[in-house]
Amino acid sequence: METPNFFLDCILAITFVFLVLGILSLSIRLLITIFPEKSEGDAAVIAAITTHFNRIYPQTQITKMEEQK
Repeated sequence: METPNFFLDCILAITFVFLVLGILSLSIRLLITIFPEKSEGDAAVIAAITTHFNRIYPQTQITKMEEQK
């Protein structure tokens, strides 16, 4: 009977985990490429932000919202 090689088993397990994570990463990248995020603002989010700021600063009016990049 052969003696188990613990070091080789650990190397194989780590390699397998990185291989699975790499495949998952590539599949997520592919899905993001196929279905890109819509750049339109969500009406519910805009309404919530407007309501929140109107409560804090009642004298002000929000005229423009844009995402900073």
